[in-house]
Amino acid sequence: MTATPPTHPPSAHPLREVRALGMATAAADDVAVSRIVAFLDGLVDRGELNRILDPVRPRLRGLDTVRRLRFSRLLFLPLDGAIVLPADWTRGEGRMPRNVLRLLADTVQRAMGAAGDATAMATQAFTTHSTDEITRLGAAVWPAAAALLPEQAPPGWADCGISARDYPGIAGVCRAVWAVGPVVWAAVADAEHGPPEPLVQAALEAILPAGPEALAAVLATLLLRAAAPGRVAQMATALHPQMQKIALQALDAVMAEPPPPFDKLNPQRAAEAAVALADRLEDLARCPLVTGVRQRRLLACRQLAEAAFRASYMVTLQQHMLLPVERLRGAEVVQDAEVTAMETAARQLRAMELAGRRLGGALHYEQNTQSLAVRMATIAAGESRPGGLRPVDMARCIEILAGSDAATAVLKQ
Repeated sequence: MTATPPTHPPSAHPLREVRALGMATAAADDVAVSRIVAFLDGLVDRGELNRILDPVRPRLRGLDTVRRLRFSRLLFLPLDGAIVLPADWTRGEGRMPRNVLRLLADTVQRAMGAAGDATAMATQAFTTHSTDEITRLGAAVWPAAAALLPEQAPPGWADCGISARDYPGIAGVCRAVWAVGPVVWAAVADAEHGPPEPLVQAALEAILPAGPEALAAVLATLLLRAAAPGRVAQMATALHPQMQKIALQALDAVMAEPPPPFDKLNPQRAAEAAVALADRLEDLARCPLVTGVRQRRLLACRQLAEAAFRASYMVTLQQHMLLPVERLRGAEVVQDAEVTAMETAARQLRAMELAGRRLGGALHYEQNTQSLAVRMATIAAGESRPGGLRPVDMARCIEILAGSDAATAVLKQ
């Protein structure tokens, strides 16, 4: 399914239309979602259109979508894991309601004066994957923001739908995290490697004096991207006794996250997301904090993820492998590009199978692979046309899917 980005300025879109666009975005494929994100990132002021992305924000992490950096995004990267939709925000938990971010960022930028404007201009040349540039710009912006964020709620706060009495708490968490932003970002930027223990320890020790809400915000940000969330949580509890309750709450939030939208991802991304999720689940299973009811909750997470991925695998099997093969089977002439596409689909399906085995249900994938190999061998044994599919074409796909022995059997036949 495709979705067309809106063409009117943000102010021209009533709330009902924005909601309808959000629903369409949620149903769109990953290519269309990436186009919509790129369009919105190109707007100077997205206004209410920013809500279009609310239904797909968890999915954007699975897509690993490259976003334009912008001043606001740079400012809140050390708090990324603490940002929630307004409906999910509760005071006192160290979370940031998304609808106040733009106002806070504009307030900080104005307070920074020419330096803020220069930083905002500089961010336009970079993306969320520009790690070195984020490190350089953030080193100046985050401490400045901690010092310049006003004590009183800025004009326009009431329009955000958050009570004025909640401003001091939200601002306090922001100041605390921004003050140690470079240290937090160093750990976040290396999350795919754990993050390494020295970086995690440095981030947690830096934020520890700020109190439980700031601790919760930093820990949530670390766990959002950490390849080893259980190990990070365990390190947090070892650092200080007051960290255990916060770490357990952060782990509960991690396990409450739905599995990636495998059905909305292309086969390669779906396999990558499944492997990353399997790594995280295995790390959580080794965490001493995950006991009793949390172990059962973790098992339920794995089962839910496995079922969702298996459904996506079956759709890929049908649409990307079986249907193209059946179509080419009856073709008088088959082009080299079509054979290459078939082999690519076989590789993608094989990658999904291996990823699915990591999540569980190995017997299911074994049976499906054997059944698919037999079906394709039957096609290879049928009558061939001079310009059509050849047995060697099918054998190559079977080799990718089921191994060289199965492919050799086809060629012998």
